[in-house]
Amino acid sequence: MNKKKFLFLMPLMLVLGLVFLAACDDDNGGDADGNGDEAYEDNGADDNGADDNEEDNGADETEDNGAEAEGTDGEYDITVIIKATDSDYWQILASGALAFAEANDGVTVTIQGPPSELDIDEQVTIFENAIQAGPDGIVIAATAGETVVNAVADSVAAGIPVVALDEYIPSDEVSTFLATDHALAAGETADLMVAEWEAAGIDPSGMDVVVISAVAGAGVNEARTNGFIDRITELVPDINVLETQYADNDIATATDITGSLIAANPDLIGIFGDNNHMGVGIALAIEEADRQDIITYAFDANQQQVDAIHEGNLTGMVVQDPWGMGYNGVADVIRAINGEELVPSVAVPVNVVTAENINDADIQELLDQHIVP
Repeated sequence: MNKKKFLFLMPLMLVLGLVFLAACDDDNGGDADGNGDEAYEDNGADDNGADDNEEDNGADETEDNGAEAEGTDGEYDITVIIKATDSDYWQILASGALAFAEANDGVTVTIQGPPSELDIDEQVTIFENAIQAGPDGIVIAATAGETVVNAVADSVAAGIPVVALDEYIPSDEVSTFLATDHALAAGETADLMVAEWEAAGIDPSGMDVVVISAVAGAGVNEARTNGFIDRITELVPDINVLETQYADNDIATATDITGSLIAANPDLIGIFGDNNHMGVGIALAIEEADRQDIITYAFDANQQQVDAIHEGNLTGMVVQDPWGMGYNGVADVIRAINGEELVPSVAVPVNVVTAENINDADIQELLDQHIVP
């Protein structure tokens, strides 16, 4: 059996071990830098961890750059650093990474990460300590890419290749970068929001919309926020975009902010939340205010948001494939260890889930296998 370690670095550096066994069944904010426009499987990952909906979202099935994900030869010690241990999304990504170790003899995957996405400095320290521990490769979903540039350089100088997930790291020394085009996906929710207004007979001209963001200054969150605002103002030039609100990645804070916005802005017709914690907070406030007429979308998925869509308290959510990203991130860093040339960036496809498609078989498979624990 493979050795699998799931270590969460908590505030006082408390380390908890947890083993996940997963069957192998199966631009972001950096898009302006040329990332996020390649196919999800361009680095040669096989069908494991890849969602059946990928072809519907424009991802190619090419496997031009080498060996399949299965059948690694040798011993590999891989450290995967996630953004936060308090989020279902990052736990799912971690389980995908661990599933690769379960499917491949000789691969050890250790998961590390700070408690919250607010703990940016702690994540940098975790990265630096991981380099000192000397794994064969590091996979990281940085909260703020620019904060880990020096650590990437140190890692590569020590002979430890780095694969980036989700958040673009402005460094040519990253082996490859796997991420959703966050701005584009957020813009798609603006299109859907306008379509919902039209179907309801609502003229959005002069009405209010707002973004509730988890974290100020993080590249992914900025890409999602700006992607939504840019697209909604393109579609409805005279719509009134209220000042973006920041909720410190806290569900209760997001709930309070949303409730206050609803009470203070009678013309509020649309809300976009830039992660799953924001989505849950928005849905709770919508339920409390009994304002299901407000169109609401959020990024990422968890069980609470699934329930909120069924109950009419959330219009929809952008669902990524964190399990596949974790799985393929480990596969790619092993390719880098073996000296294989990887494409600079890999676009991860998304699905927008609403009440209209949430019961579709392919969406249920995505939610059941990759999103909801």
